Amino acid sequence: MRLIKLYLLVFIFCLFSLDSNAFNLETLPELVDKINPSVVRIETSSSQDNSIGMTGDPFLDEFFKKQFGDNFKPQPRKGLGSGFIYKDSGLIITNYHVIESADEIEIVMFDEKKYKAEVVGSDKRTDVALLKIDTKRELKPLIIGNSNNLKIGQWVVAIGNPLGLGTTVTTGIISAQGRYVDGLGTYVDFIQTDAALNKGNSGGPLVDLNANVIGVNTAIAAHGQGIGFAIPINTVIEIVEQIRTKGKVERGWLGVVIQSISPEIAESLKLKNTNGALVSEVLEDGPAFSAGIKQGDVIVSVNGNEIKEMDELPRIIGKMKPNSKAVLSIIRDGKNFKISVILGDIPSQTIKKSEKLNDQNLSKDKFGFEVQLADNSNKKNSRIIVKKVYPNTPASSKISAGDFILEINKKKINSLKDFNKIMSKIKKGQLSLFLIQRKTGDQSSSFYRSIRAR
Repeated sequence: MRLIKLYLLVFIFCLFSLDSNAFNLETLPELVDKINPSVVRIETSSSQDNSIGMTGDPFLDEFFKKQFGDNFKPQPRKGLGSGFIYKDSGLIITNYHVIESADEIEIVMFDEKKYKAEVVGSDKRTDVALLKIDTKRELKPLIIGNSNNLKIGQWVVAIGNPLGLGTTVTTGIISAQGRYVDGLGTYVDFIQTDAALNKGNSGGPLVDLNANVIGVNTAIAAHGQGIGFAIPINTVIEIVEQIRTKGKVERGWLGVVIQSISPEIAESLKLKNTNGALVSEVLEDGPAFSAGIKQGDVIVSVNGNEIKEMDELPRIIGKMKPNSKAVLSIIRDGKNFKISVILGDIPSQTIKKSEKLNDQNLSKDKFGFEVQLADNSNKKNSRIIVKKVYPNTPASSKISAGDFILEINKKKINSLKDFNKIMSKIKKGQLSLFLIQRKTGDQSSSFYRSIRAR
């Protein structure tokens, strides 16, 4: 019996010796020491009531506004997250939701030194953001691995800033790959891990035991203990490189609304199985509309790639470039045929680009707010909406994000050109009269506010 146990121990030892990713407690501290200086804490603040991940309470702010009127100033929302150094030029990778709606972003290094950060660009669809800091200090980027070579069961290490406690290290294994998580991103095949992730870990690196980044921690399962998700690093790098070099993310767009196929739907449509994506709506003037795809069609493959689950379709299309050709295999009324589609570009790309807007920055410099055209504006009816209000500025206690600016100094605003022209004539210290329209629930009201330029 003792001999059998001895053989068993030797066999297990050999297995771990052959596996380069085998967990080794003795080398883990060295790995952490190597990675920690490249992992950062991200602190954000925002004056926006809809800030995600912030600690303020917009409901209390609204209550105190009603009690004290314009004299009450809401406290800026605070947010915490993690990130890591991507390039020694000061580029830092994190999650989009970490910096969403942030007015100010600070990067806190391992030695607690802080640096102001700017958003180079971000992509909501994959929850990826690229930041930049300006510093003369030497920065050490992390080594980027290959998430295509991952194996279920291999050991991984998660490093981040959970719950604002500071740099924390947790270990675990890759529990699964290719996970689709409803509400987290149609274009991501998530890595599932049991390495403990908590609020504040978002944006931090998931690394293998060779100190290679193989994912970006992004979410925890709300109803599952010990289940977390990370974006594969190959997906992340593809996104940030497009942001860095092109200023935007290019994705193919089909222009359809799809749904999954239940056994009942499959029976009604006389399908052999539930594979494919059912087209529930074809968007007018989109690529699919032009190609002749119809409501009720079932898309079963793209360029020979079989669609088994509905969510596979947008991922395949999203990886293709605009103006590229996609050959779709369609089932319509029990008949199989193919349709070629020239893909378009996804409308209203969610890219947050840090760039100078010249005239549009006048309102930020003089009053502390930014504007944009309202979504329903057109050439005949352009409405100017407040996009951001910065804390501790002349506008912070007077107007709010979402307000419409109808007039400035009794002059109507019908376009951004009108707005910028009036803004350019306002001098430092000048008191200006704004006609504001604010929507509360189903009702809207108009009122005047006097704001002095700084």
